Amino acid sequence: MGHTKNYRWACDQLAAIPYKLCKWAEFDYTILKYINKVTRAGSKKHGKQVYNDCFIMADTETSKKKKNARGANHVCAWSLAIRAYHRNVVCLYGSRPDEFIYSLNNILKYMPGDHTIIYFHNLSYDYVFLRKFLFAEFGTPASQLNTKPYYPISIRFKNKLELRDSLILSQCKLEKWAKDLNVEHQKAIGSWDYDKIRNQTGRFSKQELLYIQNDVLAGVECLDALCTNLNKHVYSMPFTATGVPRDETRAIGRKNKAKQTFNKCVGSWSVQMMLELLFHGGFTHCNRNIAGWIQSWAECEDFTSSYPTSFLLNKFPMDKFRKADVEMSPEDILRTCDDYAYMFVLSVTDVELKDPFYPMPMLQTSKLLHYDGKIEDNGRILKAKFASIVFNEYDLQLFLSMYKFRELRITDLYYSAKDYLPRWFTDYVYQLFKDKSALRGVDPILYAIQKAKLNSCYGLTVQKPVRIDIKEDYETGTYYETQGDQLEHKYNDFVKNFNNILPYQWGVWCTSESMFRLFDLATTCIDYENGGIWLYSDTDSVYATKWNKEKLKAYNDNIRAKMIERGYPPFEINGKEFCLGVATFDGSYEEWIGLGAKRYCGRSSEDHEIHITVSGVPKSGSKSLNNEIRNFKPGMVFDGITSGKKQHTYYMLEPGQEPYIDENGNLTGDSIDLEPCDYTLDSPYDIPTDIELYLPELTEEFE
Repeated sequence: MGHTKNYRWACDQLAAIPYKLCKWAEFDYTILKYINKVTRAGSKKHGKQVYNDCFIMADTETSKKKKNARGANHVCAWSLAIRAYHRNVVCLYGSRPDEFIYSLNNILKYMPGDHTIIYFHNLSYDYVFLRKFLFAEFGTPASQLNTKPYYPISIRFKNKLELRDSLILSQCKLEKWAKDLNVEHQKAIGSWDYDKIRNQTGRFSKQELLYIQNDVLAGVECLDALCTNLNKHVYSMPFTATGVPRDETRAIGRKNKAKQTFNKCVGSWSVQMMLELLFHGGFTHCNRNIAGWIQSWAECEDFTSSYPTSFLLNKFPMDKFRKADVEMSPEDILRTCDDYAYMFVLSVTDVELKDPFYPMPMLQTSKLLHYDGKIEDNGRILKAKFASIVFNEYDLQLFLSMYKFRELRITDLYYSAKDYLPRWFTDYVYQLFKDKSALRGVDPILYAIQKAKLNSCYGLTVQKPVRIDIKEDYETGTYYETQGDQLEHKYNDFVKNFNNILPYQWGVWCTSESMFRLFDLATTCIDYENGGIWLYSDTDSVYATKWNKEKLKAYNDNIRAKMIERGYPPFEINGKEFCLGVATFDGSYEEWIGLGAKRYCGRSSEDHEIHITVSGVPKSGSKSLNNEIRNFKPGMVFDGITSGKKQHTYYMLEPGQEPYIDENGNLTGDSIDLEPCDYTLDSPYDIPTDIELYLPELTEEFE
């Protein structure tokens, strides 16, 4: 696309001025008049919107007031980088938040556009420290978008300044984002001492300046690279990772009558509420029979893109759900489920596992509508006097395979005709998989983008049409949730919106189909005849002590054949085959132990190091085990200093209280105190902690 003469002239003028790292008060802000301004396409409805055509990334560094003391913190450094015409213009820095506001005012004054976007990589942290100063200068926000309490992703002020979060867009830490996109400036790890007590009157060393500079330069370079490869403008950059495939599916969908398909599928508000009751997340569970016992060998098989596979491979409800006017038995449903999707309330009395030692019960406690006399296994039902739950045909088949009961009733039965998803959507998903596979190790920028897009396709289908609004109380800094009233009216508005083209029921069935395939893999391919044990599962992976390699090959051959039949065959890149849906080897362990869902640990047979997965504990917490897997047991403390786990404590000024200057001259507003946070390992199972129970000879029967 060509540029105007004025654009090229402004670009040349700015290019003649060399990049500089500059203290906030020493910068000539007038040069920012050479920044291009761009009018938002299609902005007539809301009036002409003129944006400053540049990327700006800001960051703060903070300090405690006293060493090892909890309490209010203060900003001790800030930096702000501006990148325009694909080159870095300046990195400004300072120490005090009021200096940041001064610089911001000058930036807004001399840039020619009306709208300005500034990114923070983890806006939820920096915003707290700056909010009082921003409010004093610009007033409280005109609008704010939050994903959950204390996690804003966009904050707009009346003066058309907008703060955005780049963390939710990149879905990774800045260090990884910069590496993935292979930008010029990388995070200067180790150049900043986070434990040092700093005052706002201090000077920065060369290493410290390098650190605060590289953080924001890496940020604007990543944003620029992403924008270029997505063919976006500064104003049209998506807020989140799912925004990228959302825009693309809408564009493709418009050409393929996607809204007509959506209207054919989407049902009433009451049907939507039932679909939300039916939806369950990925299946994550640990075999209670071996919890706490060290296994002398374990192997993991992992599905290649499990959710995308379901989109391509299976049939989905492709019609409105209608209330059945006849009763149907479980046998009736399973006999006709190739042609019809069903959802219904299943009620059972005196329900229990057929095999009391079955390792992976599927009946999810949190999804039960009603229950009585239940016995649980880490959130899954082993036995109950009564239970009722919303199921579909996949859930029913799994349930009947593992549970027995005295009485079963099916009520509130709905049905929909099944068919494959529209070709435009499945072709799009398949192409994303092909692109991601081809770009691995070739183009880091495009690979990272395609991977994020592929992973986000599922997320697009399970976003609730009517979501809870999360508001900030600007006086106290606290957040509250409100869904308001007229939910059915809001839902109907969602349905009518021409941009909404992916029915929620597709995501619900994708989840169920993927879980069904997980159980199929584990049931079919673990070598039970020779002592194989199903140890653990997490959404798209299965850990076992022994696999039947012949059955595993037959399973994968069957998946390949089905994919070929569907028109999505395997392909080779540099002699390596890529195929959606096949189970692939994802690591083996010389020692392995599980204590519950999201609580397991293994010594890799590749690097012989211990790796942990514990919800709430960083991977680096494995160092606390001192290279001894026997230490992974209930009561084990992962200390925060070793793991890097931090506890956030908010220190907000009282309503009406102004920022103050402390005894060391530090201008202080609202703040967050970060303290190393210990984590004590527990287990849902009654596991003795006596070390003698973990001797190797007691695990021989599991070899």
